[in-house]
Amino acid sequence: MAKITSICIALAYAAHNDLEIMSFDVKTAFLHTKLSTVIYRKQILGYPKADPSTILRLLVALYGLHQSLYEFYMLLRKLMTCIGMTCCEVDHAVFYGQWFSPPDSSIPIPSNGDDLILMVPVHVDDGLAVTNSIPLYSWFITELSKELDDIDLGPVSMFLVIRIDHDHPHHKIFLSQESFITDLLNTWNMTNCYPSQVPLCQKLHELPHSPPNLLPDIHDVNIKINFQRLVGSLIYLAICTRLDIVYVAMALGQYNVSPTRAHLLVAKGVLHYLAGTPDLSLTFGMDLPDLSMPVQGLAMCCGLTDADWATDKKDHHSIYGYCFYFLNSLVSWSATKQKTVSLSSTESEYYAMIHAMKEALWIRLFLTIHSLPVPLIQVKSI
Repeated sequence: MAKITSICIALAYAAHNDLEIMSFDVKTAFLHTKLSTVIYRKQILGYPKADPSTILRLLVALYGLHQSLYEFYMLLRKLMTCIGMTCCEVDHAVFYGQWFSPPDSSIPIPSNGDDLILMVPVHVDDGLAVTNSIPLYSWFITELSKELDDIDLGPVSMFLVIRIDHDHPHHKIFLSQESFITDLLNTWNMTNCYPSQVPLCQKLHELPHSPPNLLPDIHDVNIKINFQRLVGSLIYLAICTRLDIVYVAMALGQYNVSPTRAHLLVAKGVLHYLAGTPDLSLTFGMDLPDLSMPVQGLAMCCGLTDADWATDKKDHHSIYGYCFYFLNSLVSWSATKQKTVSLSSTESEYYAMIHAMKEALWIRLFLTIHSLPVPLIQVKSI
């Protein structure tokens, strides 16, 4: 599964250069894969053999086998390599191809004379294809179809429950999860709830004891599972598009082991905030704001980091985070609690910079491997 940062970098590059973004899906993906190990199983109920002691040998990677995902990935990697694409060494679910001459006679060279490029991040059996040539993408799908039963979904509109809108004239791409938020509100019967202006109204370490009549429709034994499901959904939103709830999702996640009714109520409070902001989008290729130095010009390609010293009053750990821009697009972000207690605000800031520099080095490696423009990434503590 491709890292979300990898997908964001590919989309940012597509927005900046007005490239095509296509999508495809492999039907019954695992069943195309021959097992490399010998596995036997008992007879399937309803299909008995004449000899009751007969056992069956599995020939393909059935869904449910521990090694099925690995076997399918190795098949996919082999097919990508055969058509001239390489696997990214820092994200093995991203494949990249660059051709100085067409790999097939049906593919013309782009009118501007650029090389043919194709970047494919995959998530199990779903994939995106960022390219400067539709004929190249069609050839790519045809080559995969020789071994896989894939479906060309055309220009991307939805990927991993993320709606992708491509504004070609303005070189912008918008990512939103409005449908995911709507389903989440329906699940919790909060479609018509009153909206909140902020995602978190109380400090989690200062929550009062929950009264017994709080959330009466949820039994005590179901508090934990409901809390974990809700926080898991919030974390997915925070990872993909909703940076405004990154801190809240991280803070709530600390109570997954033993949440209380008060914690569940706070988590439901985040839904009130999402109910008022379901259509917010993450924009790639955004217009730079008219800001004074030293911020002006940094958003093109930069990294920003900050730390809040001793935020948590219970364990006195600090919170630190970062965000990275690439080609006017926010492609990576994080909010994390430090694992050690910092003795000063300066020490917590240094920890934050180390945390950010690890991501900066990873981004530079990713860009270098894929022959993308590699900026001099700045990490500035704010």
